[in-house]
Amino acid sequence: MEKFNRLVALLFGTLYEEFPVPYRLDAAKFLEKVIDQSDEEGAFNFPEYFESTVKWLETAGYIWIVNDYTTLGGYEVEVVLSEKGLEALRQVPSSLEGSESIGERFASFTKSKTSEALSTLISIAISSAINGGTAPS
Repeated sequence: MEKFNRLVALLFGTLYEEFPVPYRLDAAKFLEKVIDQSDEEGAFNFPEYFESTVKWLETAGYIWIVNDYTTLGGYEVEVVLSEKGLEALRQVPSSLEGSESIGERFASFTKSKTSEALSTLISIAISSAINGGTAPS
């Protein structure tokens, strides 16, 4: 679950910063930030894991795939946050210190590589979208 949280945080942070411009996703851009260098098996399986994560985010309604550049060489798509994804990331949960939205925190994460409460932020973002756009306290 830690790998999923890290990848989703990076994806959300990147898409939040680029919004409303679609962003071309390539697994190689995220590999080093998600998989430890010593994890050879994780690195080997990462392209499939990346594709599955992006497809899950699309199926759950957090992103829209604008263009699909997938070839036999790999999975590559251009995506943008959906209305649901943007609303989830714009929430400022009262349970967390500060006044940054979830999206701003993810954007900071993409630059710092720290794991600042990723599980909590992912949980808040997803549950706020499920609860009709209101972040839990």
